[in-house]
Amino acid sequence: MILPACGESESLDMVLIPGGSFELGIDPQHSKEFFNFPQSAALNARPAQKLQLPAFYMDRFEVTYGDFMRFKPRAKYDVASPNEPIRGVSWYEADAYCLWTGKRLPTEFEWEKAARGSDGRLFVWGNDFELSRANLGQTVKPVGYSKTDLSIFGVSDMNGNVAEWTRSWYEPYPNSDYKDDNFGKRFKVTRGGAVHKSEHGFMKEFTMIPYRNFAPAASRFWDTGFRCARSVKAPRR
Repeated sequence: MILPACGESESLDMVLIPGGSFELGIDPQHSKEFFNFPQSAALNARPAQKLQLPAFYMDRFEVTYGDFMRFKPRAKYDVASPNEPIRGVSWYEADAYCLWTGKRLPTEFEWEKAARGSDGRLFVWGNDFELSRANLGQTVKPVGYSKTDLSIFGVSDMNGNVAEWTRSWYEPYPNSDYKDDNFGKRFKVTRGGAVHKSEHGFMKEFTMIPYRNFAPAASRFWDTGFRCARSVKAPRR
């Protein structure tokens, strides 16, 4: 189900993510898929567990440069097309934009459900890594460019193109006994794979849906943008 957001443009259309449970995190059986250091080993994304979420709306596409320029018309960013996802913006700028449109940033749990569906898949298309299915090359592409980088709910570009800010602080998962000195209200979680990850040598690990990264909210990164979400209003009684 698609809900036009604010009537501004197709790029701001929203997808209804139904309420219910989904598998959050990484199961120990997949531990061999990850390298052995805290983030890529997915220790911060365990234990795998069923999590209930209420229904919510998620932007079908990442916020574009053209979208963002309506909010911040004097800004200048190094992009080739107004349909490319905006990047090089801080968490504060992303949060402000979403609030300006009457929406908000998604939580990392909402982001994971919108990408993963309810069957625990590691990529939007399934459990096997396939390089050609998402934009993991050298150049950011316009939103929706990779037709196979599409979640089962119809949300685009969650495995590649640019990573995305979420609303969430970097905190331990429910029922987790993993310790990280970075936990607390110090860093915001970013999600999703991005271009150029092959240069780091861990491309598959960094593009798996359960992968969690984090960064200071004031930082700006060339490979990180965002999309917005919206809560479903409860009916009046």
